[in-house]
Amino acid sequence: MHCVSSCHLPIFKIKDFEYGSEIKSLDFNLGPLNKLMSTLPYPHRHDCFQIVWVEHGTGYHIIDSVKYDVKPRTLFFMSPGQIHDFVLSQDTTGCSINFSPEFFALQLQNKNALHEIPIYDLKHSVQAVYLDDGQASSVLETLNAIDEEYYSDQIGWQEVIRCHLFILLMKASRVAVPGFDAAPASRNLLLTRRFKTLLEEQFISIQDVSEYARLLRVNERTLNEAVRQSSGFTVAKIIRERVMLEAKRLLLHSEISIAAVAEQLTFEDPAYFSRCFKKHTGRSPIEFRQGLARLLT
Repeated sequence: MHCVSSCHLPIFKIKDFEYGSEIKSLDFNLGPLNKLMSTLPYPHRHDCFQIVWVEHGTGYHIIDSVKYDVKPRTLFFMSPGQIHDFVLSQDTTGCSINFSPEFFALQLQNKNALHEIPIYDLKHSVQAVYLDDGQASSVLETLNAIDEEYYSDQIGWQEVIRCHLFILLMKASRVAVPGFDAAPASRNLLLTRRFKTLLEEQFISIQDVSEYARLLRVNERTLNEAVRQSSGFTVAKIIRERVMLEAKRLLLHSEISIAAVAEQLTFEDPAYFSRCFKKHTGRSPIEFRQGLARLLT
């Protein structure tokens, strides 16, 4: 397991992914996995979406405190803000695709198109997809098409890649979420997405349900009902989950004290933070940190 000495983990933008050559676009980047591993420090966050294709190799991949095995023919999916850490064998090969949240929205009439794909929707949010030989062959065909278009320098290469990327996400969704419902998003789901976006921006400073309802210009009952219908949880529970997720990230990927974690998450009393964390996870912050350290060594 890698560790950093402070809670300020690096946040990488597409422009930082040099891979030894000039960046073609600030909204989309493709590069070999071995170059990614050799040029970026781990763990870290991204401000973009990232897809990692592992064609060959072994190891493990930690995404938001969850450990996934790395195997041949695996796809990993990360969203903006997630913390991840790789430990890979020397023979690992594959590629990394990075694209901005605007890559789809700027060109499509439906700005929520990406979040209607099961890989990235609220109910499923898939992180790892393990493929069999046939599925991998189909995915590799699409990845090769993206690679060919990326390096072709033809007019409209981004538009063509956008189509291939959509196909890749749909192929992965069919494997990860068989029989998913592709119906258009309801009003409740659209409101829930707006809430989740706002929560991601404000969860440290705002943890009050009524304040989120005010900012979204709906009443508290409407917001709670929309979120419950879309996700099965209350707004308050999702806020708590997001705060505790950040606590887990800091405990796993930094060496700062429990008191410092509590302070960063605006808990005035470290003891109260510890009680909340134990109620949420069943373990104290110290037990959580020690347990993960044993798991990942």
